[in-house]
Amino acid sequence: MAKQQIITSGNWEEGIDLLREVLSGSNFEQIDMATNETRSALKKKKSDIFIYCLQGDYHDFLGKIREFRRINDAVPLFIFVKNVDVSFIVSGLKVGVTDIFSRPLDKETVLKKLESEVRLYQLTKKVFMVNSSVDDYRFENMIGRSKEMQDNFQMIAAVAKSNATVLITGESGVGKELVARAIHRRSERASEKFIDLNCGAIPKELLENELFGHEKGAFTGAHKRYQGSFEMAHKGTLFLDEICEMDLLLQVKLLRVLQERSFMRIGGNENIQVDVKIVAATNRNIPKMIEEGRFREDLYYRLNVVNVEIPSLKDRRDDIPLLAKNFLEYYSAKNNRIFLDFSSEAMEALINYDWPGNVRELENTIERIVVLHDSSQVKLSHLPSHIQNVDCSIGFSEEISTENLIVPLEDLERQAIEAALLKFQGNVTVAAKKLKIGQATLYRKVKKFGLQI
Repeated sequence: MAKQQIITSGNWEEGIDLLREVLSGSNFEQIDMATNETRSALKKKKSDIFIYCLQGDYHDFLGKIREFRRINDAVPLFIFVKNVDVSFIVSGLKVGVTDIFSRPLDKETVLKKLESEVRLYQLTKKVFMVNSSVDDYRFENMIGRSKEMQDNFQMIAAVAKSNATVLITGESGVGKELVARAIHRRSERASEKFIDLNCGAIPKELLENELFGHEKGAFTGAHKRYQGSFEMAHKGTLFLDEICEMDLLLQVKLLRVLQERSFMRIGGNENIQVDVKIVAATNRNIPKMIEEGRFREDLYYRLNVVNVEIPSLKDRRDDIPLLAKNFLEYYSAKNNRIFLDFSSEAMEALINYDWPGNVRELENTIERIVVLHDSSQVKLSHLPSHIQNVDCSIGFSEEISTENLIVPLEDLERQAIEAALLKFQGNVTVAAKKLKIGQATLYRKVKKFGLQI
């Protein structure tokens, strides 16, 4: 059996030697490294355990511990100190230290603790891989492992290569602007301008001017020529957000521009040719608006050459852990906090909440938690009360058919035990309670199925 590696570093050489004595003849292989080498190893995650041997002013090292945890938030991190300092022990554990040793070292106790942490680390490695695999599911500035989002990423990549007009649909807060910007960045127009015009944020009487611009003297106050969004986006991409807020008269003018790729500035008499990729977006039900006479059907078909529909967050719950982790890392760094992960109860509540404000609401929620609390883990009590009290019986979205429901009971039992042990990080007491069986029974089942704790 291959030995498990322990990387040791620090400014206390005697401590490193003492550890070498403790680890001799054990199942651990000690590898001594300088600080820079340790940082590199942390990034590459090339060890099961890290131990830092310290003497001197321990509190000066707290900042480095935070830095280490930002680089690698999963691997067990131990500190071996020359002298006991109670305040440092408290502060160290708070910023992410697994445990702190001091002299004299009891070999049996130390090895037992290291072996226990390695087993826990290996058991939960899949969980940590999910938590740290945000980049595996990142597409431009979007994140999604769900089938719906993966399909959308493929569609975005494909449509970006063309000049086809794109209509992005979805509820408020799902990230329609991110899709538009991704289309631009993936296109041959990426080096040109991306012009973002929110049709719902501009008074109707001013929207035509923002779209097409005006000539000097076109109206009172027009002291000079003004370029509109179409002209500014020439050779680039024009994103028309909230397109359904445009009135019918202006819809007619927009339709003509889309057909002829030319327009006149207000007060002008010269046709201006433009080469612009049009991306529009709305959270409205356009077919219903057409029936009600509030949106032109011909414009709809002109815009809807390619439709990218972004699902609501409640319809892609599998993406919630990745998104939450991403926002937690971002706002922790931005606010100099040390949040590393979520408790299982907090994550379960996040997954089961319906998120009417979608990704934007999730992001705001995580930012609020980071700003208001100083902890290493997001706990259920940190969440807003309406999220804390959500019905946690929904779980991840899965496609279930009658065929995959018909499986041997023994297989279902094994899957349930594996899931419980993984979710509760090998805590037999909690897993047995959630499974509603005795601990002795759970141990027998673990042995029967050849599982590891």
